[in-house]
Amino acid sequence: MLDGSGADEFLLIRGQPRNPAERTPRRFLEALAGSEPPKFATGSGRLELAQQIVDPANPFTARVIVNRVWHHLFGHGLVPSVDNFGVLGQPPSHRDLLDYLAVHFVRDLNWSVKRLIRELVLTRTYQMSSAPDNAPAELADPENVLLHRMNLKRLEGEAIRDAVLAVSGRLDPQMGGPGIAVYLTHFMDGRGRPASGPLDGAGRRSIYISVRRNFLPPMMLAFDMPIPFTSMGRRNVSNVPAQALILMNDPFVVEQTRVWAKRLHSVTDPAERIRQMYLAAFARPPSESEQRDALAFVNSQSQNLGAAPTDERVWADLGHVLFNVKEFIYLN
Repeated sequence: MLDGSGADEFLLIRGQPRNPAERTPRRFLEALAGSEPPKFATGSGRLELAQQIVDPANPFTARVIVNRVWHHLFGHGLVPSVDNFGVLGQPPSHRDLLDYLAVHFVRDLNWSVKRLIRELVLTRTYQMSSAPDNAPAELADPENVLLHRMNLKRLEGEAIRDAVLAVSGRLDPQMGGPGIAVYLTHFMDGRGRPASGPLDGAGRRSIYISVRRNFLPPMMLAFDMPIPFTSMGRRNVSNVPAQALILMNDPFVVEQTRVWAKRLHSVTDPAERIRQMYLAAFARPPSESEQRDALAFVNSQSQNLGAAPTDERVWADLGHVLFNVKEFIYLN
C-alpha cells in the first residue's frame, strides 16, 4: 500500500482559500499530544498518527472504546455522552472503574474487544435483573446511575431482525462474504432506485445488509436506526406505535412466522410444540398459564380458519403472537 507524500496546509482565514495565513503543520490533537508538533522522517505521517492514537501514554482512546462497549452492554455509558468526552460532555459516573477498564483493556486484554465483552457479560453487575427489588436504593438512585440493578434495554432493530431469523431457523451463520441488497417495498421509490434484494436478506445477519442512504429499510427505521450520514455512539431509543405495527404487519416478520411453523411440523404433540416455541423465543419454558393460553389460542384459531389444529397457518399465527410479546424485544 502506497503511503504517499504529506504536505502541510495553510490556515485559511474565515475559510477563504484565497486568504491563507501561516502554514499549519500536520499533528495529533494538541490536548492529547502536547504543543510540540511531531517530526516526520518519511511519508505522510499517517503511521505516526496511528501510533500516537494507540500509544499507552494516551489513555483517551482506550477510555472511549471501553465506554462504548459498556454503553452497548448496559444501555448507559460510564460517560453518558459517549460521543463527547470534552468539557461540554457529561462526567463519568465511575471514574476509577473507567480508568481501570481502560488500563486493563490495553495492558491485559491486548486491545481485544471480544475479550472485553466476555469479561463484562460474566460480571455480577451485568447479570442482575432490571426489576427494582430495593426500595431505598430506588429512591436514592432512581436513574440507576450507581448500577444497583440492570437497566431495562430494548434490542436494536438489527438485533430484533437477527432474533426473528434465529428463532425461525432461517438465520445463516456464515461469517463474511459480500453484502446483500436491501429489500425494497413498492413504496420505496425514487431516483437511483437499485435492484431489490430478497425479503429475508438471504437469511444473512443484518450487518451484511447493504446500506443505501435513500432506501433505508422501514423496519430498521421504526426501531431507531440512525440515518447513515454521521457516526452515532448513542442511538435514540423510542417507544412508538410504528414499532408494534411493524412487528404485526411487516412482510418479513409474517414470512418468518410461516418458516417457523413449517420447521415445527415434525413435532406432533401440541404441548411440546408450544414448549419448543417458548424456548426458542424467550430461552425459557412457558408457565402453566401461558401453556393453557397458547393451547386455547391454537384451538380458537383453528376454528376461525376452519382448519385442523395441526395446520401450519395456526402455528404461524401463534409464532406471530410470540414475536409481538415485549419479552421478545426487551432484555430484562
